[in-house]
Amino acid sequence: MSRAILLLLAVGVASVSAVFECSSHETTAFVRIPRARLDGTPVVISTAGHDLTCAQYCRNNIEPTTGAQRVCASFNFDGRETCYFFDDAATPAGTSQLTANPSANNFYYEKTCIPNVSAHEACTYRSFSFERARNTQLEGFVKKSVTVKNREHCLSACLKEKEFVCKSVNFHYDTSLCELSVEDKRSKPTHVRMSEGIDYYDNNCLSRQNRCGPSGGNLVFVKTTNFEIRYYDHTQSVEAQESYCLQKCLDSLNTFCRSVEFNPKEKNCIVSDEDTFSRADQQGQVVGKDYYEPICVAADLSSSTCRQQAAFERFIGSSIEGEVVASAQGVTISDCISLCFQNLNCKSINYDRTASSCFIYAVGRQDANIKANPSMDYYEFNCESQFGGMALCTNEGIRFIVNTKEPYTGAIYAAERFSTCSQVVENAKQISITFPPPTVTSDCGTVIRDGKMEALVVVSLDGVLPHQVTTEWDRFYRVSCDVSMDKMVKEGSVVVTTIYEASSQNTTVLDVATPPPVTAELQILNQLEEPLHKASIGDPLLLVITSEQAGPHNMMVTECTATRVGGFGDTVPFTLIENGCPRYPALVGPVEQDFDKNRLKSDLRAFRLDGSYDVQIVCSIMFCAGPNGCPVSNCLDSGTNELFMSHGRKKRSADLEAGETEEKLSAIIRVFAKGEDEEEMEMGNNTMMNSLADSTDLLCISEPFFVSSVVSLSVICFALSAIIAIWGCHSLHAKPTKQVAA
Repeated sequence: MSRAILLLLAVGVASVSAVFECSSHETTAFVRIPRARLDGTPVVISTAGHDLTCAQYCRNNIEPTTGAQRVCASFNFDGRETCYFFDDAATPAGTSQLTANPSANNFYYEKTCIPNVSAHEACTYRSFSFERARNTQLEGFVKKSVTVKNREHCLSACLKEKEFVCKSVNFHYDTSLCELSVEDKRSKPTHVRMSEGIDYYDNNCLSRQNRCGPSGGNLVFVKTTNFEIRYYDHTQSVEAQESYCLQKCLDSLNTFCRSVEFNPKEKNCIVSDEDTFSRADQQGQVVGKDYYEPICVAADLSSSTCRQQAAFERFIGSSIEGEVVASAQGVTISDCISLCFQNLNCKSINYDRTASSCFIYAVGRQDANIKANPSMDYYEFNCESQFGGMALCTNEGIRFIVNTKEPYTGAIYAAERFSTCSQVVENAKQISITFPPPTVTSDCGTVIRDGKMEALVVVSLDGVLPHQVTTEWDRFYRVSCDVSMDKMVKEGSVVVTTIYEASSQNTTVLDVATPPPVTAELQILNQLEEPLHKASIGDPLLLVITSEQAGPHNMMVTECTATRVGGFGDTVPFTLIENGCPRYPALVGPVEQDFDKNRLKSDLRAFRLDGSYDVQIVCSIMFCAGPNGCPVSNCLDSGTNELFMSHGRKKRSADLEAGETEEKLSAIIRVFAKGEDEEEMEMGNNTMMNSLADSTDLLCISEPFFVSSVVSLSVICFALSAIIAIWGCHSLHAKPTKQVAA
């Protein structure tokens, strides 16, 4: 935190009008220190509910109890519901001190300004962006070292890194050296060292897509029955069953889910960013609650039964007796579980926590004895793999190996390269193929991307001949070696996934150099996604924004208002979306990105403004050029105090930034009450008849009289016609007679 900010904080104590703010090129974020508490007297104490809400109040300098503006530089959180807000921070950012050796249920959150990152990149939808360990560093896994201006620029470098997934950083205060790492204290706990003058920071902004590495990996759950971590509750909800609770963890946006607890009887689900690693001394047995941790595994899960359930059940302080079928030394539990998935005979695991050793067994509890062992944990495999894929990095390239339980007949080949890179087997339980680097040959379609070699592999499982006919029943793998090409002399780490990118949607990207104007269209659709111009009050509708030039990530909604069209009396605009967030969630849902249909969309309930049937909706749309697109808005539900994401943005008074343009769109819809549609048609017909009646005097007569009148008039007309004809003939004959007489 810069000295300028400290001065502003100092002024804020004396002047109520001073408000803490980062500069225009910085994003306000929080760094958390666990087991820490700031000394001093807080300016406000609030039972806001959880740290997410406390962070929102502090970020916006709002006093929770009154809603008044008040400078906030940091806050303490008790792990449950109470926050203590301060207008100062701990040294070196501020002038206050942290309490020595506080209890485990203390967390200190310090506001900081991270430069050159968006709110989305700094994950401001979470309570903190980084977790700090003082006088600590992670050794041996530095991917990039840079000298930066200060700590905030180091954190920014980690968030902005594109060549690899930055999981943690070491910052050297004396030299301003910033070290970016592809590992963290959980994946490499034996490499954490105490180091004076160096702080270690965990990146808390990782997502489900990249938390397991650049290629995604797979997450599986490990279950511990009748177990909990204590004195720390986070996001709670009621879920009908275990699988829904686990899915809540996977889908969690506001919390980096490191554990989840589920009560099968009460259906209570707690998603937490704490786990047994961080709360080693705050955990234990409890009746009626099950504990789950997501674990990253480098293995193919597509043929296993691990779907929405715990892959392993853990028994702490226990070990199984039997013959070891495979083992590994100096590995994490994640590595050990990956080995189990790759070994088709694996039924259980013994993991030695003290020696970081892994032992795989072909038997489970039903077939062998379990004994107490304080240094060991026993893991029972709950899934069954029929088909396992693994890959090895060798000096010849990527060696991909497939093991099967039953004899297999088929082929394995590089996608789009069957004729030049394939292997066909018959009745085999193992099949392998090596994909050489592209510098050696292009036959297998391998590519080098961001310092990694990748290959797209197809395993034929559909039984269709010839094997090179690829169908939806075949299995696809994207394999990669996380080593550079000049170091292919040793084995490297490998992640195997089942992503087949050839079938993915191509999203439109708005190029930075796109000349104006950039246009879009606003439509109101029904549930069948058909355009409509009238609806009934309460009908579920869809508000859709599309552009031929920009994808959904290049667009965001600034605001939407509804106004009455026509009618009597004054009309007042009705705000639907304000600062990127839905103002009335019961009427308008959050703005979502729909990549499948290249659009933004929001759920809408039909409503009417008194005085007219017609409602005009006007939305301001901002376009953000480039592949990264627009940041999201972090919205707070006032009813539940839960944060949610909306693809809108707070309106700014400043000029648009480079690559940004803005446009206003509108659509009109006629809204009726139930049954009012038919009534309006009737009223329309009556109005037309009344108008006709006003302009013409009408006489109502009976049908017989009308017919006789028509007949009588016809006879009279016929008689008159006959008289006129006779008179004409008589005139013609009379004229010549007069001439002869003369």
